[in-house]
Amino acid sequence: MNPVLGIAVKDIKVFLREKGNLFWTLAFPIIILFLYSAIFGREIPFVANIAVVDMDNTPLTSSLISGMNQTDILQIRMFQDNASAIEALKKGEIHGVLTFPEGFTENLSRGNTFVVLSVDETEPDVANIVKGVINGVFSEFSQNPVTVKEGASVTREKLGYKEFLLPGILTYPFLFSSMVTATAAIVYERERGTLKRIRSSPAHPLSVLWGKTLAALAQTALSIFLIAILAFLLLNPKVNWNLPLLVPIMLLGSINGIAIGLLISCIARSPSEASNAAVSIGIFLQFFIGMYFPVDYLPEYLQTASNVIPMTYAAKAMREIMLRNAGFDKIFPTMVILTFSAVVLYVAGILLYRRWVTKE
Repeated sequence: MNPVLGIAVKDIKVFLREKGNLFWTLAFPIIILFLYSAIFGREIPFVANIAVVDMDNTPLTSSLISGMNQTDILQIRMFQDNASAIEALKKGEIHGVLTFPEGFTENLSRGNTFVVLSVDETEPDVANIVKGVINGVFSEFSQNPVTVKEGASVTREKLGYKEFLLPGILTYPFLFSSMVTATAAIVYERERGTLKRIRSSPAHPLSVLWGKTLAALAQTALSIFLIAILAFLLLNPKVNWNLPLLVPIMLLGSINGIAIGLLISCIARSPSEASNAAVSIGIFLQFFIGMYFPVDYLPEYLQTASNVIPMTYAAKAMREIMLRNAGFDKIFPTMVILTFSAVVLYVAGILLYRRWVTKE
């Protein structure tokens, strides 16, 4: 047989024997296509929750509000005053606030009426969709134009897509430094026979686990530091670099990523299988945690799945800090959730690790 063909045949046979590699090679494109189809293949990308404050209280405004609520893309919540509606917008409970001012109906016949729209500028894509829908509604409503005025902002400065993207990019190391590094760690040591040597030495087998954790944390910290410095120099984003709050969230997000990686590492049978699994899972999780687009874009069943992923909470907390200037009281519940998930994942990892050690 030709040497080139012989090597190719040999590698293909090895690939087919490693069931884990075969699974991820086949599953990866199927799952990616499913995710793209589920997220971007819908006619209506998501439902926008809009607060409406009707200060005119006329049959016309009531009819307008009822009509908007019957559309596929808007879900209306009524508020009594602007202050409470804007507060809900700042908390991220709604996507926009639409106000019908007093005299709206009376001024309509004169051709100088208007409505006021406030949107959440921390999510530019969602804000643009809401603006487009509302402008479309009022451009077709009457022969007399209805002006859509820009309302109060939920941020100190005008934000763009680079500001929205930066907190998500800072979660990248949670997946591809923390998780992938930790995944390769244990299974690689198993292949080298390190544990057999450790068991005959004074060192405890768990020392490997803690050592790998510290090494992965160091690599993740370096990745986050480089991303933050380059983003600051190249993008000059208008964000709040509140390090006393950001550092604990980043630390907890990294620990959760490492814990997931250790779980994968203890299950995988070879370094290549572990690496393929970690990279594939990391790419899948990008769709769920709001790294590149809002979690609101996901179908409801995928949003439910995203709520069990620790990095979703880390990414959301970082956006709250960097874009909304959130304080400790707003972030503390997220810290509790991330701490709890890290403990649960590490306990599961230790149990699997001990089981694996006894087999060596």
